[in-house]
Amino acid sequence: MVTRRDSSNVNGDDLCSGMPHEEKPSAVTRIGEKTCESNNPTSLPVEASAETADGSDYVYPEGGREAWLTVFGAWCAMVGGLGLLNTIGPLQTYVSRHQLRDYPQSTVAWIFSIYPFVLFFCSIQIGPLFDAYGPKWLTFAGSVCVFVALMLLGSCTQYWHFVLDFSILCGIGGSLLLTPGIAAVGHFFNRRRGWATGIAMTGPCTGGVIFPLIFRATYPKWGFFWATKILGFVMLILFIFATIFLRSRYPRQKVTIRNILPDLRIFLDGTGCLALCTAGIFFMELSIFVPYAYLTSFGISQGISQSFSYDVIAILNAASIPGRFIPGLLADKWGRYNTMIATLLLCVIVNLCVWLPGSTIANLSAASTVALVVVFAVLFGFASGSNLGLVGPCVGQLCETKDYGRYFATSYTLVSFATLVGIPIAGNLIETTKGMYWGLIVFTSLGYAASAVCFTIVRWIKVGRGVKAFF
Repeated sequence: MVTRRDSSNVNGDDLCSGMPHEEKPSAVTRIGEKTCESNNPTSLPVEASAETADGSDYVYPEGGREAWLTVFGAWCAMVGGLGLLNTIGPLQTYVSRHQLRDYPQSTVAWIFSIYPFVLFFCSIQIGPLFDAYGPKWLTFAGSVCVFVALMLLGSCTQYWHFVLDFSILCGIGGSLLLTPGIAAVGHFFNRRRGWATGIAMTGPCTGGVIFPLIFRATYPKWGFFWATKILGFVMLILFIFATIFLRSRYPRQKVTIRNILPDLRIFLDGTGCLALCTAGIFFMELSIFVPYAYLTSFGISQGISQSFSYDVIAILNAASIPGRFIPGLLADKWGRYNTMIATLLLCVIVNLCVWLPGSTIANLSAASTVALVVVFAVLFGFASGSNLGLVGPCVGQLCETKDYGRYFATSYTLVSFATLVGIPIAGNLIETTKGMYWGLIVFTSLGYAASAVCFTIVRWIKVGRGVKAFF
């Protein structure tokens, strides 16, 4: 298929960069090829694509300056908005041992489970707003919320302080950054969406590496009060870049009450694929944050020093960076669902074959314990890295681009309840097993296994049971 545009007295820069122009551009876009011909000899090659889930003729740049600056803006938004989500382990361990030391672990866990719940649940309102107004003001509002929350976090001393400041305010700010970041990338990429989204989703992992190290380096010298403020100023720089560079391309849609409320009719597509995909994401989210929340306390319970236990989360997040980029690249070649299923099964294997034996074998030496925790952090970090990065492309593969924000938001409104209960359930399992972690690990493994089953059924419905089928 070839889309030809009338030649005029405007060069092809805007077309090649993926930005719409009111005048007729002088260019010929050959869909599926790696060139963008133009009267401007300096225009960069861009790969255009018109393939969507429904075969519509929406043209994706698949590259270009505007597209990659949008990916960079999404990356900055993810570092600041979701980097804290990957740092909940050290924060939860510190707060439970200091400000909230009189509360049981399962009670403190609610603070750090309400945070991702609010973050994902509020996306139902953010999705339609993104479709109507684009990412600019949403990103700005989210940046203000997260920055203010971190400026106040150091002054929190009571349980309800942490709930209002960290769980609610920071969660709302994160939701204002999450949905625009993921949806904006989907406006510029289709065939290479897994790769581009994977690059943007390395942002939370980068934040998960930097923030624990900043926290560990600053709180012994200046205390929790200034350590959290330093984190806030680091994020402020990232938020400025995110607000500047995030863009959208699709024509704006009006905001209506119907768009703001959850549209459960999208699950009645006749195949059940979107419902199964959402169920798969639900079980994945039920499990993914459990190691992030409890690996630090697990290391301390096994005799590892507190400082190194904080570093373990940084190691886990560092391993997640290639885990988000590489599977995203492979997803564009092997299929997004194929790659998601493989990484989910790898998470099951790592939990059952590495973490579970380490929690049940008695009298492990200190060196063996450290080695086991580090090996698990590296393997699980890589395996789980693609989980969040591939969610957007997997949902987007089941809908039209114009509905991407609404579908993603509706899906995650239901998924948010998994993040609400996952961490507290894990905390209760630790108390039930009298301080042991094997129940928590089995719970995490079962969640990942159920997720893999759901994504596999979607694949079977769409392309059959052939192992080599691309999907």
